[in-house]
Amino acid sequence: MRMNATPIRTLLALVSIAAVATGCVTAKPTETEAGSATAAAPAPAVSMAPAVVAAVAKPDDWCDRYPDSFECEDASAKATTSDDWCARYPDSFVCKDEEVAEKTTTSDDWCARYPDSFVCQEEVAAGQTSTEDWCSRYPDSFVCKAEAPVPAISAYVVQAGDHLWGISSQPKVYSDPYQWPLLFKRNRAEITDADLIYPGQMIQIERDMSDAQIQEAIDHARSRGAWVLGVVEGSDLRYLQAAGSTDATNATAEQAAAMIAQAGADLKSAKAAKGEWRILDSAIGGSAVPISKALKVAQKLLDEGDPAEAYRLAQRVSESAQLGVAQSAEQASAAPSYN
Repeated sequence: MRMNATPIRTLLALVSIAAVATGCVTAKPTETEAGSATAAAPAPAVSMAPAVVAAVAKPDDWCDRYPDSFECEDASAKATTSDDWCARYPDSFVCKDEEVAEKTTTSDDWCARYPDSFVCQEEVAAGQTSTEDWCSRYPDSFVCKAEAPVPAISAYVVQAGDHLWGISSQPKVYSDPYQWPLLFKRNRAEITDADLIYPGQMIQIERDMSDAQIQEAIDHARSRGAWVLGVVEGSDLRYLQAAGSTDATNATAEQAAAMIAQAGADLKSAKAAKGEWRILDSAIGGSAVPISKALKVAQKLLDEGDPAEAYRLAQRVSESAQLGVAQSAEQASAAPSYN
């Protein structure tokens, strides 16, 4: 059987023509696009790349790689240490030439290292005041006043709320509350009970006492025991008796003379108040005599070189005179009482 090949050849021819037509067809421009079309710009000329130079020694050296982009210093300049910022960047820091001293200061001496930045003073010399004495160390920074000593007083007027403990603690008196028995002993004629004083009372302050007398008063104050307001404690009376003996026993000629002078002043006040008493004492015989005569005996004992006995007798005269003044004042203000 013989096959007709004409149709097959025709089909292959059509497929070939379609393939060629599809690859060669381009879009046809419109009239508007055709009218505004311009000639294509010529292709730029190709420049040849420069010859490759040798690789730089340090890839991070941007000054050498891009000299037109950075302001760089001459690398041949003498390099400084990394911490010397003044030498590396002189336009950015205000620096001073380092003055090499014979003896370098420590790292903590900021005044010596930076004298223009701190207002400093020379260190205080050895042996001067302690670190807490700011006035002496920095006299230009503090307004200081010298501590003036508190002047001592010889008498004190009792104020409301006062007591012997508080009066004794004052700097102008004894600066020690435990020395209040000295006030009680000196003003025995004015103070009946050491725990009871009144506003307006004049308290005499004894001075020039020995260490033994002061210590005796302190010991009594510390061991006095219980007390009752308005009652004379037996411990206080025993102290007065012991203190009188101690004062007389340890009295010097100067102390005896001072006691005689005090007794003379008290006697004068007693006579003015018409309150001179008479006393009994072994030094003046067995009979009572006026205290004025007892004072003369005390002076005679001092002249004969017996300051202890002179002091003791003069002290008795002084106490008696003060009691006489107080008694006269009470009698003058006494009024009749009707029960």
